[in-house]
Amino acid sequence: MKITKEKIGDARYRINVSIDKDTFEQKRKEVEKALLKKVKVDGFREGQVPEDIARQHIDPMLVLNEAANFLIYDHYGEILKESKLNPIGQPAIQIKKIAQGDNLELTIEMDVLPEGELADYKAIAKKYQEMKEEDIDVEEKEVEDVILSFRKMRAQSESKEAKSWNEIDEKNLPELDDEYVKKLGDFSSVEDFKKKIRENIKQEKQAKAHDKKIMEMLEEIRQESSLEIPQSLVEHELNKMMHEFEGNIVTTGMSFDDYLKSINKTREDYRKEWGEQAKKRAEIEYILDEIAQREHIEPNKEEIEREMKILMERYKNSGIDEHIAREYVTRVLTHRAVIQFLEGKQKEN
Repeated sequence: MKITKEKIGDARYRINVSIDKDTFEQKRKEVEKALLKKVKVDGFREGQVPEDIARQHIDPMLVLNEAANFLIYDHYGEILKESKLNPIGQPAIQIKKIAQGDNLELTIEMDVLPEGELADYKAIAKKYQEMKEEDIDVEEKEVEDVILSFRKMRAQSESKEAKSWNEIDEKNLPELDDEYVKKLGDFSSVEDFKKKIRENIKQEKQAKAHDKKIMEMLEEIRQESSLEIPQSLVEHELNKMMHEFEGNIVTTGMSFDDYLKSINKTREDYRKEWGEQAKKRAEIEYILDEIAQREHIEPNKEEIEREMKILMERYKNSGIDEHIAREYVTRVLTHRAVIQFLEGKQKEN
């Protein structure tokens, strides 16, 4: 068996395989012998049909293809070992030459694990760990805007005429006093109400600032790495992005197809627009997976079970596959643990 390989794209290879005619002929004879025993002809018991008669009831091309399939299956591991490739997904196998008494020639095209060098993620992470947290200020107008929106929404829910809280005139809002805020929730006074609104705004801004810092760190690791990502992983990310986007549109009560018609766009338009973003997301996903492997990071088993219970309960009527759900939860929690590691605050397992 002769094997050569060639690179045909980012993390994608074509393996050219030639199996010598003697090996192919031996397998062809084995397949033919097995098929001859299964031939049924009137007047003969199964397995007792004379070979010359039985052979007339067998398609020679079927025998060749079956022999080729068996040889590919038998030698696939050896082919991968010799080519030193780590495939992902299903390979595309194409027979180039097949004939009795000749070599069997075929090609195997496959995506492989992302290739290239990962940046010094520890050094980059340390730089972000040492960054001083930015001061978060909450302006009085931010508090007043939230309170106004809150009051309008409350008034709209109690109104029989207003269809939207934006239709509520400020002049028609009840006076903001201690008695009013006590009816809104666990607030002792207007000042207490404003204090808690301010705290919530600050927490939200801190969370956004933290998320922004994490994304900047991951983006720097991505940019400093030299990675080749196979197109199949990019397509996978595109599918996820489309699914998330479609789900968000459907929650508004509008079908996704109607939405696309309303803006004169197609799914393919979005896939083209999001191609580069999907590639970046695929690279970051791989980076997180690779760091988890190198640093032996895995999520806490109790945490996996806790999240699984929540997920399965939430989608109990959707027919969700538990195995797929567990893989999803494990990966999400693994990535979360990697980020904690990069932040210098990984939890103990």
